Amino acid sequence: MKAEAILIQRPERQSTAQKAVFTTVTIFAWLFWVFLWLPLLTLGAWAFGVRSAWLQLHVLGPIGDGGDINVILIVAIACAVVFTSWSGYNHARFAGKQKRRGNKPVGVAETASAIGASVDDAMKMQGHRRSVVSVSDGGYMKVDEVR
Repeated sequence: MKAEAILIQRPERQSTAQKAVFTTVTIFAWLFWVFLWLPLLTLGAWAFGVRSAWLQLHVLGPIGDGGDINVILIVAIACAVVFTSWSGYNHARFAGKQKRRGNKPVGVAETASAIGASVDDAMKMQGHRRSVVSVSDGGYMKVDEVR
């Protein structure tokens, strides 16, 4: 399939229902992306409100003997250390590296052998946009028609 034939690059070919579905899926994807950032935003808000939280929860109106707030602070600090060290590890491991490796070019003969076709059939399919194929009784693919 050629790139210019992809439906998303030709929005005039989409029906109203398809546009509505794609819009809905896009909105949900963006909401999920924002949802993934919420822990980081919460950590930032917590970091800016540490002094205020300490005053409200521990100094002005202590909870029990202070053990509850200490456990909450220890767990919060442990979570921050774990996630910070994990992100540092990932940054050190993947920063500046190419995300994807290029594919090795595959010749027509290798492609034909992989799909169980002859080299002539593979050349016919490569030169046309659409091919009608069938499978022989022996389990091999044969090209019936190319368009």
